[in-house]
Amino acid sequence: MKRKAFSPHDDVYIQYLRNMEKHDMPVQHYHDGYEIFLMLGGKRYLFYDNICFTLERGDMAVLRPFDIHYAQSRDAEYYERFVLNFSETALSALLSREELRLLREKLVPCVVHLNEEQTELMLDFFKRVNGYFEKSGFLSEKLQHTALIQLVMYVVECTQGEQTVGGRQIPAQIRTALIYINQHYRENPGLEEIAGACNVNKYHLCHTFKEITGATVLEYLNNVRLSKAHSLLMDTGYSMEEIARETGFSSSLNLTRVFKKSYGMAPTQFRKRKESMR
Repeated sequence: MKRKAFSPHDDVYIQYLRNMEKHDMPVQHYHDGYEIFLMLGGKRYLFYDNICFTLERGDMAVLRPFDIHYAQSRDAEYYERFVLNFSETALSALLSREELRLLREKLVPCVVHLNEEQTELMLDFFKRVNGYFEKSGFLSEKLQHTALIQLVMYVVECTQGEQTVGGRQIPAQIRTALIYINQHYRENPGLEEIAGACNVNKYHLCHTFKEITGATVLEYLNNVRLSKAHSLLMDTGYSMEEIARETGFSSSLNLTRVFKKSYGMAPTQFRKRKESMR
């Protein structure tokens, strides 16, 4: 199976899952829309923002576009959850540009714990959205978007002023490696350089990094560079040469080769396709 950093979805994607077997994501990934993850039962481990969070019933994660994350089972054999991915385009049918801007400010990335009453109410919102998106007919599209906005606004209400739930801090050398990569990805550092910044042997770093994050050091570096390139393609008018320089690729040709291998199309084609969908 091809390992991809980018996991594409439609404007709205919602899924309920009750899994009775261990399951680890094949690779760290990101989306070009928001993700809301609601844990309903069992246990799941979420790697995000240099922390490994242990998610149990009532825990909810809110991720922004291009936030790299990874989930795994580890010692847990059962988990139950709802996940929702959506783009701002899905909200623009009912919200003005100014309303979208304000919502963007309030929909902050976090991992919070909901009490049982909040969890049940959030679950009702998820079920309502899921139900409307399974139907078609008179006013179905407006009902879908209305239910989505209601869910998002309740997420905002539940996360305002809340503190991130406790997570298991990852080992210091892995945290150092992550910070170093995110600060120096434009320079495309090599494995020796990254290990040197962490004051560890490169072989030890490789083994521990993969065990903790689910990706190799170079896979993670590549994911960061591709996510930044993806963001620049969508949000700026930069040329391919400028994007290559900003993301640590030696040339626009090198960027195109790596991008096409991961996404199945050249970055110029990707930009045109996204623009035609707006």
